[in-house]
Amino acid sequence: MNFRHTEILDRARLHGKVTVQGLASAFGVTLQTIRRDLSDLADQGRLSRVHGGAVLPSGITNIGYEDRRRLNDAAKTRIGVMCAHEIKNGSSVFLGIGTTCEAVARALVHHEGLLVMTNNLNAVPILSANPNCKVLVTGGTVRAADSGLVGAQAASTARNLKFDLAVIGCSALDQSGDLFDYDLDEVIVSQTVIDNSRATALVADASKFERAAPARIAALSDLSFFMTDTAPTPLQPPANAAIPTIRVVNES
Repeated sequence: MNFRHTEILDRARLHGKVTVQGLASAFGVTLQTIRRDLSDLADQGRLSRVHGGAVLPSGITNIGYEDRRRLNDAAKTRIGVMCAHEIKNGSSVFLGIGTTCEAVARALVHHEGLLVMTNNLNAVPILSANPNCKVLVTGGTVRAADSGLVGAQAASTARNLKFDLAVIGCSALDQSGDLFDYDLDEVIVSQTVIDNSRATALVADASKFERAAPARIAALSDLSFFMTDTAPTPLQPPANAAIPTIRVVNES
């Protein structure tokens, strides 16, 4: 693997996607050279080729949590702020696993009178820094990869409350409007809180449109809001399926 390959992978982890044109300009080499680099990395299973560039590969396992933290972090911050604007003081909220849900937690620092249940151990110290926020943590099995609490016990705890709003993430979103994740034990929790909430918001950046995962969470029609940084490619939901309000955050 040459020095460009390492840098290309770092850029892909940071941005979710790399383009032939952008890499050729960055390295001062020809488009053909970059296409060879991307083909080599695709042959090694490190990237997946798409029109005009490459993306992180989809599969049955997610990329590392620290890599996800760096992926589109500015967009996730904006999505978090937009979602927090929808959460009223005095609300009961379920906050799910994932780096975009973490961004929502950071945006709730000045809210008052919140009751937040979460299965995201990364969000607990963030939420606990707000003295006006009561934080409940589900039980469940700690997933070493990202400190998420998953499984039947986590779902059972969440079932004990009726939430004003559930905020969830996903690992992939396909053209039919279905949400997917990698872990069935996490999906069980997400499905439970969708059923036990008066409204549900999906927070997901544009990288989720270019990925695939095996475990189906729900359809967009089961949700109330979808908050993202880029309008998704035209969706093709089943006939008569309602699409929730889609809110695209502006860059600033």
